[in-house]
Amino acid sequence: MGIFDFFKKNGAAEGTQKLKPGESERLQMLETIRRHLQEDFRDAPETREELNTFFMSLEKEMKKYVERKKQDPSPVDALPLFYVSGNYMQAYVCILPPANEGSPIDQEHFLEDMHYEGIVAGVDMDAVEALVSGKNYLWIRQIAQGKEARDGTDGVLEELFKRRYEQKLELDEEEMLQGQDFRKKNLIQIIREGEILCRVTPPAPMEEGFDVSGTPLYGKKGVPVRIPQGRNTVVSEDGLLLQAMISGIVVMEGENFSIQSQRVLEQDIDASMGNLKFDGDIYIRGDVKDGVTVEATGNVIIRGNVQNGKVLSGGTICVQGDVKGAPGICLEAAGQIQCMILENVTATAGGDICAGIIANCDVTSEDGSIYVLMGRGLIFGSNVTASKSVHAKKIGNISGCTNQITLGLESKLELQRASAMGELDEIDHTLEQIRKNISTIHMSGANRRPDKQEEYKNLVEQRNTYMELKQKKFEELEELKNAMRSVRTGSICSEEIYPVTAIQIEQQKLLIDRKETDCNIRLVAGKILLR
Repeated sequence: MGIFDFFKKNGAAEGTQKLKPGESERLQMLETIRRHLQEDFRDAPETREELNTFFMSLEKEMKKYVERKKQDPSPVDALPLFYVSGNYMQAYVCILPPANEGSPIDQEHFLEDMHYEGIVAGVDMDAVEALVSGKNYLWIRQIAQGKEARDGTDGVLEELFKRRYEQKLELDEEEMLQGQDFRKKNLIQIIREGEILCRVTPPAPMEEGFDVSGTPLYGKKGVPVRIPQGRNTVVSEDGLLLQAMISGIVVMEGENFSIQSQRVLEQDIDASMGNLKFDGDIYIRGDVKDGVTVEATGNVIIRGNVQNGKVLSGGTICVQGDVKGAPGICLEAAGQIQCMILENVTATAGGDICAGIIANCDVTSEDGSIYVLMGRGLIFGSNVTASKSVHAKKIGNISGCTNQITLGLESKLELQRASAMGELDEIDHTLEQIRKNISTIHMSGANRRPDKQEEYKNLVEQRNTYMELKQKKFEELEELKNAMRSVRTGSICSEEIYPVTAIQIEQQKLLIDRKETDCNIRLVAGKILLR
């Protein structure tokens, strides 16, 4: 039931009964309060429950007030009746008028009574003064309001670079078999010295509050952010920025941003710059041309094209443009080679080679596979060798170009073995001649003559050196032997193969002189099968 409905119903019900002495005055006072409430709090429904509770306590007090007037003709001073809400955030008052020539309300006594009731904070002195000076009896007025505590806000970290935990440049087998464009993988994030990695918004402090009794109220404190500072980064003096101390690659180490040292070149690499050699990774935003050589112990990432020249990498070569131009362009990588178009190129990778087109090239993967599945996925006019497998959408074309596809490195290993055996024979021949010279000097006793001692000493040192070379050559031959035993070739997979394409798997050969489709060429029991 609404507060005003309650007042009306209460008054109407009592008005229909036979009233006891003094009841008329009490009901009239209640009616006055009700009317005042309608004027002051009609548009404040959130306060009605509290006002209803206050009103019920007023009923009891007014019964006492009327009875006291009736029983004792002595003066009755004006009486402020206070009420504090259940949450102690609001305080209200209603002043009963004086009777029998009692004293009216005054501010000093009002404030004293209010203090004894425990209402000491958030007091609206303007409301008090207006209430007292206007002798506003039988009005319910709010005289105090507490202040809610406000929670602080947590700090905010704005990260301007992505958290990429897999920073490897290389594609895995599944990505290459799906023909994923390495340029869209976009794992490498380059940053310059002084660039901002993160911005920090500090936490806003909590604002204390209080209730009308003066009890302090506390909110939740704002939590500062943890700044993910890693290697080669610095926090600004005001603590609001995380910046790069050096130029390089943004990497994640645990939960922290770190910068990995890398040489970043913003322009084309041409004859005006000369050849480049760097211990680490190189990132080139332009082209490589004019026959220059770019060499790095780490990865080489080229945003533009390789138009001419040589690129040598102790890691992976990733060319986001094309590698084509005059014959003589050379790519050599200990890891992978990634490029959309290889044309007129000699390319050798220790790992896999991933491309969209290989045209008129000599391409070798020494310990991996060759994947030509991006874009057109075409091999033509090329000599392609892989230790494991070759995957392409199309090998050759209708023009009838010649292609050589070789799986397995047995022939190459055999050549290396033959070369090592020849070198070993030369070492043995030289070693035998040194031993004869040493024996001749020793048997003649000349090794004790001052004029021969230096010659004798040099011969002994040469013998020791060639003995070490012989041991190393034996070790090299053993490694080649083990490598030849471990060769396990895969297959040549292509949707279309055009003539003329020569296939060699280990020592077996096959010439494709007509168009073949859906090929999975492999060696089974010493024979090459097309499907």
